[in-house]
Amino acid sequence: MIKKSLNDKGHLTFKEVLKELKTRPKPKFLWHGIKEKSFGLVFGPSKSGKTIFCENLAMKLAYGAKEFFGYELDGKPKKILFVGLEEFWENRAERNKIQYNTLNDVQKKLVDDNYMYQGLDFQSRILSDKDWTELKHLIKDSGAEVVFIDSITRMNPGKLEDSSDAEKVMQRLRNICYDLGVTLICIHHTPKMYDKPLVMDSIKGSSVFAQESDFALGINRTSKGVRYLKDIFFRYAPDDNEKVNEFSISSETWLECYGDADEGEILNRSDRRRVDDNRDKIIQYFDSNTCTAFETAQLVRHFTTSLTIKERQVKYYLSELVKEKKISNPKKGKYKSNKCSDDDEGKEEN
Repeated sequence: MIKKSLNDKGHLTFKEVLKELKTRPKPKFLWHGIKEKSFGLVFGPSKSGKTIFCENLAMKLAYGAKEFFGYELDGKPKKILFVGLEEFWENRAERNKIQYNTLNDVQKKLVDDNYMYQGLDFQSRILSDKDWTELKHLIKDSGAEVVFIDSITRMNPGKLEDSSDAEKVMQRLRNICYDLGVTLICIHHTPKMYDKPLVMDSIKGSSVFAQESDFALGINRTSKGVRYLKDIFFRYAPDDNEKVNEFSISSETWLECYGDADEGEILNRSDRRRVDDNRDKIIQYFDSNTCTAFETAQLVRHFTTSLTIKERQVKYYLSELVKEKKISNPKKGKYKSNKCSDDDEGKEEN
């Protein structure tokens, strides 16, 4: 907030505001359209994958990953606090242990130091003024930069569809975010969707939630078991993406992103099969140019046109296919088919 002392009359000219603005650091984004030190929601129906999505993002932030779901992270490890009010701590810890065991030693050490929980005797509901004070003290004492709370349902003494009750809860959460300078991501449940599109109105009392939030991401699971992530709105970033991100949850409880898809097509599917798998098309392209090493820029130009997908999605596919050993990455910024034999190596075109 701009200090009133800049102007004894209690107001500022546009020139004074611009001068003050120059002294402030430029806003940074935590991930995708989520600005650092902002407050917002991850919402959707029960069992859609909201909690695991948040746990995956939290762990990636804790060890300093460079991407998540095809969107960039800054690669700097951050202090994370995950306040789980929904389930018994042992259940959450067992699931997080499975996720943790997939990491390398360096990543594990960073998660050891940076990923935090509330105390074992911390209350499971935040209702009274005392509860809210203790929550704020917990966040402050942890030194966390990013805080996840699961879920808002556990913070309401009345009915969240009642605008006055919802407003009280959301304003208290927003005040914690701004007072402590943390990025605050809260999980919220919606009723069953019954294969309807996920929109802000899916939340009861949606006008209050939209007014008080800086961002909202939706996660849905169809009656056929297809899961997807949808940009609902971002206050500080473009939110005109018409596609959703389809994903599944692996046995290690990590999300596996399949790329952009049309929400209507997903909702109308008769089974879980994807209509169009861009991964297969990318592999086929490499295999039809067996010993050619392509530069990233070449591949971006080709696939953004031929597959009508975005640059970030092309790079995500390339990274994932290398990890899965479906294609190779012999040099930084170059990719080629795994079917190129040693005898054909000399034929490689640069």
